[in-house]
Amino acid sequence: MSKVGKMSATIKDRQTEIDENLDFFVTELPKLSPGHLGKFALIRHKSITGYFDTVVDAVGTGNKLYSDGLFSVQQVTDVPVDLGFFSHAGRLGKS
Repeated sequence: MSKVGKMSATIKDRQTEIDENLDFFVTELPKLSPGHLGKFALIRHKSITGYFDTVVDAVGTGNKLYSDGLFSVQQVTDVPVDLGFFSHAGRLGKS
């Protein structure tokens, strides 16, 4: 497989993770404890694996735990918020 083929598969995997995690998060959001309001949820494979005070902490932990970069971060709010880059599976500074 060429480098382009491998990159496309990675991009496809990341997009699938993003889409599935967002759908999961939107469904779970009304069920989350009010104590998590304002926190940033680290999500992998349709499961919240932790809550963090800052998006930087959530992304940093995701990078440490998941070397494949397949995770998402969403802020716990009264309604779902698209965090742009941070709502997308991937690592800061890496492709």
